[in-house]
Amino acid sequence: MMHTVLVVEDEHELREMMRDALELSGYAVVTAQDGQDALDKIGGIENLCLVILDLLMPVMNGWDFVEKMRQRAELASVPVVVHSSAPGPAPAGATRVLQKPVVFERLMSVVREYCPG
Repeated sequence: MMHTVLVVEDEHELREMMRDALELSGYAVVTAQDGQDALDKIGGIENLCLVILDLLMPVMNGWDFVEKMRQRAELASVPVVVHSSAPGPAPAGATRVLQKPVVFERLMSVVREYCPG
């Protein structure tokens, strides 16, 4: 079974770099450009083991996404790792926070923790 990671990030280049790094490490990856895009896609993702989430995005920000995601019983236990430069507290329901700029070795270590091979 291949684990799937959902990457929610509005910066195209960063989103694609994260996708590439995760895929090279053996994970399936679904990307979304904002919270609404992620909500539209998340129900169809098989073997979802982790959401990597930016907070500052257009359309639907990360705080609103986590709130709506956690309202869905089937997603309530999926870990959410926030990666953001936003000051202040992470959304309620976030599992962990990584500050931008993201150090990819650290990111991959966190992904392996929640999505063991």
